[in-house]
Amino acid sequence: MYLRNSLLWVMIFSVPHSALALSTDHNQPINIQSDTAMVDDNNGLAIYTGNVMVTQGSIRIDADKVTINYTKKQDLEKVVAEGKPAKFKQTPDGGKADLHAKSGRMEYFAEKDTLHLLQNAEVRQAQDSFTAQRIMYDTKSGVIQADKGESKDGRISVVIQPRSQKAAEESAPVEKTTPPKNIKQPK
Repeated sequence: MYLRNSLLWVMIFSVPHSALALSTDHNQPINIQSDTAMVDDNNGLAIYTGNVMVTQGSIRIDADKVTINYTKKQDLEKVVAEGKPAKFKQTPDGGKADLHAKSGRMEYFAEKDTLHLLQNAEVRQAQDSFTAQRIMYDTKSGVIQADKGESKDGRISVVIQPRSQKAAEESAPVEKTTPPKNIKQPK
């Protein structure tokens, strides 16, 4: 049970609220495949290594190693996915493009509800992207922070493609006006 809950939380909370997974993902079984697995309930630790693939509905994580730390009560403390790079993919509701993330290390801290993408982090949806050495996401507040990490030269790069004219018109507020009564309307 601890494994199901811990992986569910890390997957659900690892993307911005605007790009939440398919609403049916949390009802799907979690599947883990790896070359090796070690679960130590006495020390609250589970480690999966070697071509690790975690799926739940539309969610998929690929990593070289996934480490899960949990309390004696089997509550999730921390999940770490490591790879060259570790990759995350999720399909949002509403027919939007898949959300992709990758970094050398992904860390989810359950108590603080934060996800850290470390080492060449990138988040991409369609043609929009956000890259930095470190991207930190607070899942409660929805705040994303990025910085150059330990890199002296690092920069943050954000690419936002222009919206189509139709999408811009659909999202623009519509203001209804009533002409003055003394002006005749064209027929």
